[in-house]
Amino acid sequence: MEQSLLACQICFDMQETENQGFILEVVKAFPALGGTFSNEATSSSAAASSPTPTEMNEEKSGENMEVDGSSVTTTPVSTTMPTAGSPSAMRVSSIIYQTRLDKLRKILIEGFDVDLYLNFLFHHSHTDLSILRAIKTATEGRTAILHNSTVVTHAYMSSGTTVDTFLREDLEWLSKANNWAKFTAVASIGVVHKGHVHESMSLLQPYLPRGGISSSPYSESGALYALGLIHFNKGGSGDSATISYLSEALRNAGTNEVVQHGACLGIGLAAMATGHEVLFEELKGTLFTDSAVAGEGAALAIGMLLLGLSDSPIAQGAIADLLNYAHDTSHEKIIRALALAIALMVYGKEESADSLIEQLSRDRDPIIRYGAMYAVAMAYCGTGDNGAVRRLLHVAVSDVNDDVRRAAVTCLGFVMFRSPEVVPRLVQLLAESFNPHVRYGACMAIGLACAGTGLKDAIDQLQPMLEDQMDFVRQGAFMSLALVIMQISEAKAPVVKKFREQIMSVITDKHQPPMAKCGAILAAGIIDAGGRNVVVSMQSRGGFMKMGSVVGLALWLQYWYWYPCMLFLSLSFSPTALIGLNNDFDMPQGFTVRCNAAESMFAYPKVEEKKEDKKEKVVTAVLSTTARAKAREAKKEARKHGRHGGVLESGSAPTSPSPDKDKEPTRANSIASTDDAEKMDVEDTPRVFKKEKEPGSFTLTNPARVIPSQVRYISLLSSQRNVPVGKKRPPTGIVMLQDTDPEAHQDVTKVERVALGQDEEADPPQPFEWSPESN
Repeated sequence: MEQSLLACQICFDMQETENQGFILEVVKAFPALGGTFSNEATSSSAAASSPTPTEMNEEKSGENMEVDGSSVTTTPVSTTMPTAGSPSAMRVSSIIYQTRLDKLRKILIEGFDVDLYLNFLFHHSHTDLSILRAIKTATEGRTAILHNSTVVTHAYMSSGTTVDTFLREDLEWLSKANNWAKFTAVASIGVVHKGHVHESMSLLQPYLPRGGISSSPYSESGALYALGLIHFNKGGSGDSATISYLSEALRNAGTNEVVQHGACLGIGLAAMATGHEVLFEELKGTLFTDSAVAGEGAALAIGMLLLGLSDSPIAQGAIADLLNYAHDTSHEKIIRALALAIALMVYGKEESADSLIEQLSRDRDPIIRYGAMYAVAMAYCGTGDNGAVRRLLHVAVSDVNDDVRRAAVTCLGFVMFRSPEVVPRLVQLLAESFNPHVRYGACMAIGLACAGTGLKDAIDQLQPMLEDQMDFVRQGAFMSLALVIMQISEAKAPVVKKFREQIMSVITDKHQPPMAKCGAILAAGIIDAGGRNVVVSMQSRGGFMKMGSVVGLALWLQYWYWYPCMLFLSLSFSPTALIGLNNDFDMPQGFTVRCNAAESMFAYPKVEEKKEDKKEKVVTAVLSTTARAKAREAKKEARKHGRHGGVLESGSAPTSPSPDKDKEPTRANSIASTDDAEKMDVEDTPRVFKKEKEPGSFTLTNPARVIPSQVRYISLLSSQRNVPVGKKRPPTGIVMLQDTDPEAHQDVTKVERVALGQDEEADPPQPFEWSPESN
C-alpha cells in the first residue's frame, strides 16, 4: 500500500509544478492512463465478480484474501498477475491494477487537486466584504480607472472561493463599466471561480457568444477570457471540449477583433505549454490580420501555447517568423506581445537561449529590447545566475529607453526569487535612482522575490517609497509591499496594521492622484487574496518552479500597457493548505499536526467592527466685537443698578451669601463629600485585568490553513494513526496518509465538489436543554 500511496503523492507533486506539457507527456508514455477506467465501472465489475478492493484491503502486505472460496496472497504494488494463476486471482489482480490506475488518472487528467483546493478555499474563506464596500463608497463617481481597480480587487479577494456575493449585491454599480472595463468585469468572474471546471459553461452561459450578431462584444470576449482563467493549465488534460469551444468561438468571431482578443487569451490559458500545432496555425492566422487588438491577444496566446518549447520544431520555425513580423508591423501592441511571446518560449532554457537573448538585446527597437529583458527572466528564472544578473544590471543603468530599464530592474526579481534576502540589498542603490522608472522596477523586483516572506529588509526598503514624489512609483510600492506581507499576521509584523490603515487613508484622500489610489486599491486585494488563504509563490513545496505562476506574474506586469492583464496575477496564487488524504481519497478527521508557536502569530486578521462616531457639541465661536459690545452693555447695567441704590428692577433686595455657610461646612456634609470623593476615585481608577499567557503551541485539524512562515513550526504527532507517506516532505499541501490500523473504523470527511451558487452553511447552535415550563 505504501508504494501505491507514494505514486499518488508523486502525481500530486507533479500537478503542483503546473507544467501541463510535461504531465501530458507522462500520460502519453503510460498508455494505460488514457483508458476509461472509472470508479463506477470498477466497483460494478468488482461487485459482480468478487469483493471490492476496500473490503479486501488488497494492498496490505502479505494479506490472505478469500475470493470464490480460494485463498490468494497479494503483494503491495505488484501490477503483474499473482503466482497462483487461478482465474479468480487473475481477476482480483486486474481489479486492483485498474483501481490504482483510476486514482492516478483522477489526479493527472481529471484534476482532482483542483477540486480539493476549491473545496478548501470555499469553506475557509475569510473575505472581509466591509473593506470592499468602503473602497466602493470612496471611489464611487470617480474615474473609470478606480471603478475598474475595485472590480479587480474583488476578484483578487475572492479568487478560487466561488463566492461572488459582492457582485450580485451591487449589479447596478457593476453595470457602470463600459467597453474594455466591461470586458475586465466579466473576465473577473473567471478569477472568482478559478478551477470550477465542471460548471464553467453554466456559469458563463449568459455572457458567452450564442451565434449571430452580438450586441455586447466586450462581455462575450470577457467571458471567453474568463473561461480560459477557469480552465487555466487544465484544458489539455481530460478537458479538450473547452479548447474546442474556444477554437470554434475564434473562428466564428469573423472580423470582430474584440471577441478575437478574448478567444485567443482563453486558448492560450487553457492550452498552455501543450504545443498544439493546429491551435498554433489558427492563432498565427489571427495574428497576421494585422489588427492591433486581435493581434496582441493572438501573440500572447502563441507565447503561452509554446511556453518553454523553443527547441521544438514548431517553435524553431515560429521564432524567425514572429521576429520578422515584429519588424514589419506598425502596431506597438503587437510588437510588444510578440517580444513577450518569444520570451515565454525560452522559459527554463538557460544557456541555450543566450544566442536569441543576445539578438533581441541588440535590436534597434526598444520594444524588442524590452522583450529581451523578459527573455532573460524566463530563461534564468530562479537560477540566480551571475551572468543574467550582470546583464540586467548593465541594461538598467545604460539603456536609453525608460521602459527597457524598468523591465531590466523588475526582472531581477524573477532571477533571484530563490534568494529573497539578497534582493533588497541588490536593488538598494537602484531604489534611490533619479529615474522614477528605475525606482518602480526596484519596487517590483522586491515584491516578486520576497512575496509572502515578510522580510524586514524588504519592508524597510519599500516603506519610504510609499511617499515617493511620483505617483506610479507609489503605486508600485503599495502593490509590492502587499505582496511581501501576504498572510503575515499583525502579531508577527506590527507594520501590517499600519499599512492597512495607510491603504484606506490613501483611497479616501481626495487629493491623491488616481494612479496612486489604483495601487492602494489593488494592494488591498493582494494582501487579502483568495479569502486570505493564498500566497504568491513561484516554486512548489517540493522546490520545483511553478510554470503557471511565473507566467502569470510576467503577464500581470503588462498591466502597465493593458489593464485587463491585472487578472493574470491570479495564476500565481498558491493555496496555503494542509489536506491529508487516505487511500480512498477521503480526509481522515483524526489526522492532526502540532504547531509549536503561538496561535496569534499565524492568525487571520481581526475584522474590526464599525464604530459609530459620537456627535460632539460644537462650541459657538464668539467674535471680539461681540464680546466688547456685551461688556459695554454689562457696564451700563451696573451703573443703572448703582443709581437705584443697589435695588434690583424687580424691587427685591439682592441676596448675599451667608458668612456661616461659606466659612465651614457641616460635619455631615464633609463626611458625604469624603465618601463621594472616594467613590469617584474608585470609579476613575481603570481596572487592571491580568492578561493570560498565550499557549506556546496549538493543534491543527484536517484540513487546515498552514502559511509558508508557519511550516517550520509544524510537527507530526507520534501517537496518531495516519502517517504521511513522504517522511522527508514537509507536512503541507496535499499529503497522502498511510493508515497504520486499516481494520479499525475511523471518521472521514468526503471531498465534495462545490456546487454553483452554493453558500456556506451557518454553524449549528450549541447544545441546550428546553422544557415547556421555561416559557
